[in-house]
Amino acid sequence: MTNPQPSAPTGFDTRLAAYCVVIRDGSILLAFWDMRAQEPSFVPRWTLPGGGVELGEAIDAGAAREVTEETGYSVQIDDLLSVESGIIPAHQRYSGKDRPMQTVAVIYSATVTGGELRHEEAGTTSQAAWFPLTEVAALPRVARVDTAIESLLAHRHQVSAS
Repeated sequence: MTNPQPSAPTGFDTRLAAYCVVIRDGSILLAFWDMRAQEPSFVPRWTLPGGGVELGEAIDAGAAREVTEETGYSVQIDDLLSVESGIIPAHQRYSGKDRPMQTVAVIYSATVTGGELRHEEAGTTSQAAWFPLTEVAALPRVARVDTAIESLLAHRHQVSAS
């Protein structure tokens, strides 16, 4: 006997996003997420370069595009590290506050292949910078940065063990 599937709520949004963990010479590339122009009470913090995947866009292509937009670098996508999901209640959203949103975040490792460091203009990030991995714990950052670094280290450990 199968159990009936619970009915899904009909009044919610979904956001597919993709991010990259880019490590070079012991430093990680981060973007400064700053939504104060849209939400004055927002507390800016460092995050992985990445963001929303456009309709019809391949997820890895969206991740690479977002890195370029936010940092100026072109990247090669290397490996899938993790896929995370969560729910943002309507009252905690920065836009579309009348409905909750399910988020799906795809995290890749990536390598810089070209470009030069620059800051995004007129976007949701205002700076891009390299930080030694040993200094990340002292930064104001989103939790995704820590979980992505952990995923990368676990992935590297698995690869080296096989």
